[in-house]
Amino acid sequence: MPIDSLTALANTGTGTDELAGLSTPGGFAGAVVTTDGSDTQQIATETTLAAINGYFKAEDSAALSGDKGLIMLAQRFAADTPTTDADGDYTILKLDEEGRLKVSSKPASYPDITGDITAVQATIGTPVVGGTVSGDVSRASNIMAFCTGTFSAVNCTFEGSLEATGETNWFAIQAVRSNANTIETTTGSLSAQPAYAWEMSVNALKRVRVRCTARTSGTQSWRFVQGTYATEPIPAAQVSASQPVAATAVASTVRMGFVAGAGIWYDDSATALLANATFTGTSRDATVTATATAFANAATYAQEVRVAAESDQSGTLWLEISRDGTNWRRIRSSTTTAITGGGQAAELIYRPAWRYWRCGFTNGATNQARFAIGSVAVAV
Repeated sequence: MPIDSLTALANTGTGTDELAGLSTPGGFAGAVVTTDGSDTQQIATETTLAAINGYFKAEDSAALSGDKGLIMLAQRFAADTPTTDADGDYTILKLDEEGRLKVSSKPASYPDITGDITAVQATIGTPVVGGTVSGDVSRASNIMAFCTGTFSAVNCTFEGSLEATGETNWFAIQAVRSNANTIETTTGSLSAQPAYAWEMSVNALKRVRVRCTARTSGTQSWRFVQGTYATEPIPAAQVSASQPVAATAVASTVRMGFVAGAGIWYDDSATALLANATFTGTSRDATVTATATAFANAATYAQEVRVAAESDQSGTLWLEISRDGTNWRRIRSSTTTAITGGGQAAELIYRPAWRYWRCGFTNGATNQARFAIGSVAVAV
């Protein structure tokens, strides 16, 4: 059937329009087809177009059961380059060579934060034009900061905030130099572009800034580059085998590394000796069961015996041991030594291998005016 003419009309107003003898209601979008001059067949497509229009949803419209939709196409595009001419242009979803949808698998990129320091802002909550350089870092995990320019004696402090706005909710944060494990909360006084930048962990921070606390002259230009790779903790704060460890000793009654052990003191003699006379001490049992008082643990034997003697005259300190408490063998002796500011003294130490021991002292050729000898059996 030949088509003589095609006429289309859209009625977007109210009331009705007449098209080829048909009444078209408000909101109608349709077409009328005329087949010949004597026998006209008119086809209105209002119903079809209304159904198609129903596939399109207005913003914020609620989803309904049975809603229909249109298939969505995507473009295979291997290169990671934009396919639009300008920011804000429409584009379509992209597929790689394997048919996978390209998504943001690489870190997001955010614009740099820049600004100039030209004045001093002495206090946190009193804004001064040119006294700070700040920016939003709520989507970044770390930033790298660097300053350039011509300036003299400028000192800035690094600060962060948990709030998106406000001038009083700033606090100091740590920054680490890019060329050393040096953690700083301020830049220090700078009069030229430094040979390093600073990295800061800004996870959970909303904003970050540098605030000038001292300045002589010039303009210090700052640039913060935002990163989305988490770097907590700050690398310089991590302990490595090559880093020195400093500690401060604190006075305490509890001694670090000290192991307490039982021991028994013996005051063997304090009676002065005549010339060439000898003192022979009491026989001691290394199991501490024959004499004196038992150790705190009765099953603990003496592990070491220490003997010391002091006199105003020279002599010889000695130690004897026995297997049976009757037959003695001398195994240690020491001649006294003159002590500056004191008299004559000698010491002996013995780790028992036989059960019994005793100490003694033989005086020299001059009568003593004073004499003392003592010993201790130690359990550890």
